[in-house]
Amino acid sequence: MISIESVKKSDYLKLINIQKSIFNNQVHTYKLENYLNGGLIKIWKISTTKIIGFVSFYHVKDEIEIIQIGIIKSYQRKNYGSLIMNKIKKLNIKKIFLEVSVENSEAINFYLKNGFKKNGIRKCYYKGNKSRIDAIRLSCDLNKNKNL
Repeated sequence: MISIESVKKSDYLKLINIQKSIFNNQVHTYKLENYLNGGLIKIWKISTTKIIGFVSFYHVKDEIEIIQIGIIKSYQRKNYGSLIMNKIKKLNIKKIFLEVSVENSEAINFYLKNGFKKNGIRKCYYKGNKSRIDAIRLSCDLNKNKNL
């Protein structure tokens, strides 16, 4: 059985370990607590028999900005990311948007497959090892889908 639900304090260490295994940047437990206590950022976990991934996002009025989606490498390409996206799309929202590194073709293809469209570039958005990296701005307009 697969579940997607809000994280609990007891999940923080597992999420940090997943993030460390996938991304270069690292979040500490106290930052997770600050994010969640502030109420601005929501973090959901996706679980089977264990936590296999997460999504963090801002939900303001009828829009969502995705901050990060992370799925353990051995569970990637098995539709778990799309399950998370579908759950987000069921919220009472009109638009989802995000930025992704131009160098992350796997993530770009994932978002395009899930109904996102490219709508701009943010120059020098990410810090790379030797230089700044551009980001592609992507968005998914759900207004059109709800009227069908």
